[in-house]
Amino acid sequence: MLSFPGESVHIMRYKDVHDRMETLYPYFLYDLFGKELDSLPVTDGENSYWLIPLIIGFDTGDVPWSVGNPYLRLVGYALVDSYNGDIQLLKTGDDFFTDMFASQYSEQFQPMPAWLEEQIRYPVELFNWKTEMYNIYHVTNVETFIQANEFYEIPRGLDTYYVEAKPPGFEQTEFLGLLSLELRGSQGRNLAGYMVVENDLEKLGDMQFYEVPLDSDTKLIGPTAVREALDRDPEFAQLKTLLRNPRVGDNILYRVGDHDVYFIPVYTAGAGGVVAQLGTIAAVGAAFNGEYFVGLGQTQEEAFEAYLKKVSGVASTTTTADDDYVELVRSDRIDIIKLVFETNGISVSEPTAIQIPVSFNEGELFFFTESDRADTEEFLLEFIDDFVKPRTDRVFMWQEDTNLNIGTVLVKDELPEIHYVSIEVGN
Repeated sequence: MLSFPGESVHIMRYKDVHDRMETLYPYFLYDLFGKELDSLPVTDGENSYWLIPLIIGFDTGDVPWSVGNPYLRLVGYALVDSYNGDIQLLKTGDDFFTDMFASQYSEQFQPMPAWLEEQIRYPVELFNWKTEMYNIYHVTNVETFIQANEFYEIPRGLDTYYVEAKPPGFEQTEFLGLLSLELRGSQGRNLAGYMVVENDLEKLGDMQFYEVPLDSDTKLIGPTAVREALDRDPEFAQLKTLLRNPRVGDNILYRVGDHDVYFIPVYTAGAGGVVAQLGTIAAVGAAFNGEYFVGLGQTQEEAFEAYLKKVSGVASTTTTADDDYVELVRSDRIDIIKLVFETNGISVSEPTAIQIPVSFNEGELFFFTESDRADTEEFLLEFIDDFVKPRTDRVFMWQEDTNLNIGTVLVKDELPEIHYVSIEVGN
C-alpha cells in the first residue's frame, strides 16, 4: 500500500475459511461439541475449493426426553474458492428447515455442479452425532429404555472410517462411512453391529444399521477385542518376536463376500522410530464361535487368502511361516552384511571394542527375515556412499547386545570421530 499510494489495492480479509463463513453466514454451525468442522479440499480440475458443511442446530432443552441433545440438520455445503474467497451455497437437504434457510439466502444458493457429485462426503461430525442418538433412541421399549441395558456405544479411540465397501443389500461397492458399535457396559466387548452412511448425492446421509442379534450363536468381536484376538494367534506371536518394536495400526471392518473381516496393518517400528515400514497385514475374522481365525500376509489379498484357508480348514491354525517371513540364521545375516561391503571393495575389521571420543549414530535398522534383506542392503549402500567412499576402504564392525554396529573413523580438526549405523540382528 505504501509503494503504490495512487492505485487501488484489493485486500482479502478473513482468509481462514471458517472465520469467513462465520462472518458472512453466522446462522450455521462451524463448531460442533468443541471441535471445528472438518472442511474438505475439492477441485473442478482447474481451481481448488474448500467444501464446508452447512449445519443448523436448535436447542431442545424444553423437549421431553431430549436429555439436552440438540436438533441438528444438514442444509447443504459452502464451496469456498481457495484463491479469491468467493462463496457458493449448495443445497442438499429437503426438509422444512433447509427450505427456510434456502429462502433466506436464495440469491447465494447455486445448483450443484456435476463435477462435485463424486467428491461429496457426508460430514463426519453429523454422522457421529446421529449414531450417538441412535445408540440410545433405537430402544423403543419403555422398561428397557429405563434400565439402559441395550444401549450401544462407540468404542473408545475409534473414529469413523470412509471406505469402499459392499455391505449386505448393496448391489455394488460404494464409498461409505462406517462406524462399529459395541453394547454399552458389556464385558465381552462384542460387536453389536455397525452403522454405515451413504455419500452418493442421491442418497446422501442415508444411514443403515447392521445389527448382530443378542441371542445369536455366532458373535462378532468388536474393535476392542480384535487386538486380543490378534495377540492370541500363535503365528502372529512368533512373527512379533522377529519384528523390531512392532506397532499395531488401526483396525477397519470390511465386508468381503460373506465374511466380516478386520484388516490391521502391523508396522516394524514405533511412531518415533528411525525406520518404519509395513511388517505384515493381519486379516482377523469378526465371527467368533469359540475360535479366532487370523491370516497374515504382505498384502491384504494374501492376508485374506490365509484367513480363508484357516476358516475352511485347509491351513492349520498352528504356527506356520510364509517364505517371506522365514527367519535367517544370525550368522547368515552377518555374512550378508559383510558381503555388501566386500563386494564394494571395502574390508571389514572386527575389533572387540571401539573407543573414539566422538561418535555419531547415522541410522538404525532391523534384519531378521528374508523380506528385510533388500532394505538392509539399500540401507548399507547409502551409508557407504555418504560416509565411507571415497574417504576410506575399511570399516569397523563390533557388537553390542543384539545390535551389530558398522562404522568408519573420520578425523576432523585433529579430533577422531566415528560415524556408524546399527543393525539389530538378534541373538
